[in-house]
Amino acid sequence: MLDLLRKKAQSPLIQGTILIIALVFIFWGVGGYRGSQNSVAQVNDEVIPYEEFQKAYERLANQYRDQFGGSLPKGLLESIDLEGQALEQLIQRSLLRQGAREMGLMVSDLEVQQAVEKMEAFRNNGVFNVEQYKNILSISGMTPSSFEATMRTDLLSGKVVESLSRFAKLTPLEVRDQFDFDNAEIKIEYVSFSGTDFKDKVETDEEQLKSYYEENRENYMTEPQVKLHFLAFPYVAENTPVIPDEELESFYRENFNRFSIPEQRSARHILIKTSEEDTEDILAEKRNRAEQVLELAKSGEDFTELAKQYSEGPTGPRGGDLGTFTRGRMVKPFDDAAFSLKEGEISDIVETQFGFHIIKLEKIELAYTRTLEEVRGEIEAQLQAQKSGELAFTQATEAYENIILAGSLDKFSQNSGILFEQTDFFPRKSPEKSGSRSGMATEPSFLDAAFSLNKGELSSIVETPQGYAIIFAADKKEPETALYQDVREQVREDYISARSEAMAKETAETMLSELNAEGMENFAAEAAKFNMTVKTSDYVTRSAAAGSSLPSQIVSMGFELSEEKPYPEEAVFANGMFYVFKAMEKRSPSTDLFSKQENAFRTGLLERKKSALLASWLANVRDKAEIEINQQFL
Repeated sequence: MLDLLRKKAQSPLIQGTILIIALVFIFWGVGGYRGSQNSVAQVNDEVIPYEEFQKAYERLANQYRDQFGGSLPKGLLESIDLEGQALEQLIQRSLLRQGAREMGLMVSDLEVQQAVEKMEAFRNNGVFNVEQYKNILSISGMTPSSFEATMRTDLLSGKVVESLSRFAKLTPLEVRDQFDFDNAEIKIEYVSFSGTDFKDKVETDEEQLKSYYEENRENYMTEPQVKLHFLAFPYVAENTPVIPDEELESFYRENFNRFSIPEQRSARHILIKTSEEDTEDILAEKRNRAEQVLELAKSGEDFTELAKQYSEGPTGPRGGDLGTFTRGRMVKPFDDAAFSLKEGEISDIVETQFGFHIIKLEKIELAYTRTLEEVRGEIEAQLQAQKSGELAFTQATEAYENIILAGSLDKFSQNSGILFEQTDFFPRKSPEKSGSRSGMATEPSFLDAAFSLNKGELSSIVETPQGYAIIFAADKKEPETALYQDVREQVREDYISARSEAMAKETAETMLSELNAEGMENFAAEAAKFNMTVKTSDYVTRSAAAGSSLPSQIVSMGFELSEEKPYPEEAVFANGMFYVFKAMEKRSPSTDLFSKQENAFRTGLLERKKSALLASWLANVRDKAEIEINQQFL
């Protein structure tokens, strides 16, 4: 129906019908459907509303934004299928809730309340603060009810894990066997053949290239291109009226906690590192060393110089300087100690998972709230941006209705006074070729909408970071196989790359075949026949393979080789190269190493077993569930 309306939008026969539903159509196009009765999925009898999906998507997007310093690389969200991630997260949570109910597990309102009240972010001077709680949630785009529902599911998850944990048992033999498996070491001899080394040996002629082109025509398709007419409604703060003082004051009052700066402290520390492998004797020696340094510090020696001389942490070279931090930023024992000191005071020994710390508090910056005058500019800019967005949306909404009445976007634009642009044909990957004067045409949301249209279709209102747009697809070129002469150089590069890789594989397979046939133990002599030098890895474990010079795939396969079968059956392709290799030496971890790491390893292995049990349980719940996904929202 939507496609029909778009295609016929310029027909006077149904303009009246379109006008009646224009507002619904417009709002559908901006940010998705907003009705709570619509759902993206149903898990058994439990519905996942679109609004919940949208919030989950936004939370994930914000997490990725934070990881990339506030702005996302173009196309990232599509490449990682963020919509799929958000939906899968919600389905998993629904399955967990339903599975927990079947197990007779539940979380009471009191348990949720107690969990929320214990969260440091919502506490002021150690006491839960309701207003602070509401304000933080508001800034995060959540309501207390939605946050508490999430908390309830998290607590329920904990109960499921706790319940399943009863079945996670480990025998001493199981622990030792897994420890030996994880920590067994291997040294591997290998040679690697890269296609790059054979490129100079590849000969080409036109007949070969044309044949390769014909066999791989699907690799030389042109990109779809569009020619657009569009109206742009940019956010222009200058067009918005001056914000009255009363409105600024009201915003300040309503968001008072947002302008509160928590207490901050500056400190230095000296760290004597410890590790899980340290024996009691080693720990005692390190503590004694820390106490000796503490005695020097408290006797008046320069703390900065002591840190440079004795601290084993990364801040040692700069005198142990930790900079400024707020409560909750450091691990709890360190945090508690730092916030109990007075300026210039030195702590006793503080033990954390990192080691033994000696802390000197340099400075205390008391908590305070910025005044209205201090933040006036900030608030004014935010409110103006908000109003300019509202103004742009209002203009776009009115324009959309008038486009319907006028019969086409082009007719309406003639006397509208609104920024109107016509682009040349351009592909999605090169929006700069559109010839557009507006930066709006380069925005991902604009391109998503533009390339989803067929020729002659009108978009909904499209929201972008720069403003709103209404797009008409004047023409569209579908993908087609590029002419050979236009892609000849690319064909030549691809042919050489494919042929050189094939030559590398053939050479590696020939060498391996000779080794297996002749049973040659002199790996180096055979490699020399192919002008290759054998390399030898360091001892490496399965778990440490990722950090070694060899691909982890080679290390894992190396453990499967034996004296009877010293070489793999075929050359192994990894990291763009073909490997021929043999296991030179294997060794098991020592009893002494196991004794040192047994407790920590047992704890980690038990957690792995619990996770596997949870995954297996969840998979079983999913297998029995009826899951329906509404594809129109994805």
